[in-house]
Amino acid sequence: MSHDNKSLVSVLLGIGLSEAEATTYLALQDMDGASIRKVAAATGINRGTAYEALKRLNSLGLASVRNYNNRERYMAESPEKLLDIIRDKRRDLLEVAATAKAAIPKLLARQVSSDGPPLVRYYEGDDGIVTILKDVLQTCRNLDKREYYVYSSSSVRHYLYRKFPNFTKRRVDEGIRVRVIAVGEGGEIAEQAERKWIANPTSNVTSSYTIIYGNKIATIAITRDGTPYGVIIEDAGAASMQRILFDQLWQHL
Repeated sequence: MSHDNKSLVSVLLGIGLSEAEATTYLALQDMDGASIRKVAAATGINRGTAYEALKRLNSLGLASVRNYNNRERYMAESPEKLLDIIRDKRRDLLEVAATAKAAIPKLLARQVSSDGPPLVRYYEGDDGIVTILKDVLQTCRNLDKREYYVYSSSSVRHYLYRKFPNFTKRRVDEGIRVRVIAVGEGGEIAEQAERKWIANPTSNVTSSYTIIYGNKIATIAITRDGTPYGVIIEDAGAASMQRILFDQLWQHL
């Protein structure tokens, strides 16, 4: 697949098409009315999958079907239809956002109160780490002082942003500051960030990354096979104690 086609497939996947549907739509662009057999041959997709893809494209208005000599022929509709789909999705998302905005306070009220036991959540893999990082941004966004603290380790640091490479940009755009105590060498200075270093006190590699934000503490580590995982502990008292300890150490570095 050419670079241009890969880019087009990415756009189509982004608006909700499956890979088979995206591939089928692009193939139809090069055909002037095609049977299911020809579509399947051109895409390398089996006929059953091609038929389902064509049905979905037709329902979305991206493909039309006509009868020639009692045989169905499929044609691609104008790419401008993609803009209609995007506009519809945007409208739907705005409606969902409005509904969520009204519902979130009620959902928060149903959560365990601060007097109850701490909430502990476990996450695994790159997607799990993305969930933790997004929680950091969302939590800090609602703080009076948009700031969080980090104990950073070089052996974990490069795993953090593999699936969230624009995290730092998002953080800076939202005016969220970070203070970092890095164990060992490494780490880059970024906007709205302060960093201090401490030497690794042992010969062993420190393999933990801790984030203190709001009333939460997130700890991220790596398994022996290189899989990242993390735990979020939501407990106001524990987070407050970690901030006190961080501040004391910060002042002495």
